[in-house]
Amino acid sequence: MFTILGVTLGSSILAEEPIDQSTFLGGPSSVGADLSADDAAEPKTLRGWQKRKMDLRENFGFDIGGDLAILAQRADNGESASSGVFRLYGRWTLTGRDTPETGSLVWKIENRTAFGDAPASLGPRLGYAGLTGTSFTDAGWFLAPFYWEQYLKRGSAAFVFGRLDPLDFVDLSGYSGQWTRFQNASLLVNSTIAFPDLGFGAGFGFKPNDQTVLGLTIHDANGNSGSVEWFPNGPEFFSQAYLSWSPDRTRRFDRAIHLTLWHLGEREDAGKPEDYGLAFSVNWMMDNGWMPFVRAGVSEGSVARADRSFTAGTLYRPENGVAEFGFALGWERLSDTTLGEQRAAEAFFRWDATDHIQITPSVQAIFDTPLSSGDSTKLVFGLRTRLTF
Repeated sequence: MFTILGVTLGSSILAEEPIDQSTFLGGPSSVGADLSADDAAEPKTLRGWQKRKMDLRENFGFDIGGDLAILAQRADNGESASSGVFRLYGRWTLTGRDTPETGSLVWKIENRTAFGDAPASLGPRLGYAGLTGTSFTDAGWFLAPFYWEQYLKRGSAAFVFGRLDPLDFVDLSGYSGQWTRFQNASLLVNSTIAFPDLGFGAGFGFKPNDQTVLGLTIHDANGNSGSVEWFPNGPEFFSQAYLSWSPDRTRRFDRAIHLTLWHLGEREDAGKPEDYGLAFSVNWMMDNGWMPFVRAGVSEGSVARADRSFTAGTLYRPENGVAEFGFALGWERLSDTTLGEQRAAEAFFRWDATDHIQITPSVQAIFDTPLSSGDSTKLVFGLRTRLTF
């Protein structure tokens, strides 16, 4: 749950500037990545608010940000869905300010509200065994991550403990990010990993040199975003160990290789057996603005949605930095052998209309619909609007 690999700076993917060490932990959708993106953006609008944020950070170590994202999707058969997500997040650095050994409280509050049917339900309604609108649900208000983040040994080691979101830390890749890039869950995350929900956990990472990170994490296997309980079903765990390599850690979000070994223990109350697997990802930003990526995974067991998966694609960001294009194609062999295999593709174009407004049209092609006996190919058109503050 914890990586130094895939931190993506939203609209700053081609940035050559060294990244603040506070983004050492977490991935493209983590609190640290979102705050770093806010800090990297040159304020052209909302300047008064941006100045107040800067004053809070410099005088009190309190960094805060937020966004509102709305996604509308419509399939070629007339099925539609829409939802909005409001997030308020921050980091309060309480110890070690102005040193590499900071200690911070990291938090996020979310509200997810559907306007009719939620995009997270659209895929199954089309017969697709996956999600076409990752994170756009009707979950209402909940406390998302809430944990302590501590750097040690002059910033070369760190640990986290508290309420953690596995998607912020496990098997990360620099191309991911459901708020700014792809929406299809099979393309965003590795479907061969049996991710638990939000819950208590801890992790540790260490940089033996300037290019390599080693780490391991452990999480409540029965986490639940809708409640805050301490291991409600007893000591049942999801754990991972990872290796991350990047030739330049200041650009670890766009040039990195990541290997993850994970294990989900048996859950007696849920009647679920153990699962384990291996995941691999690589993304490599080239000097011309193209970033090809590959992600693959294998698993043994029946809890993860798939036991084999492969995803490949590319991003492109022009030098002016006001837009981004992405395309990905994914294949997965579902763990339920009666469902077989399924494939999906997605293309998006994100326009950064201002430093605080992003507009992203997209189209997904669902080539296989194992949950339906009808036409197996579906198209899903989407429009996502995001306001940051």
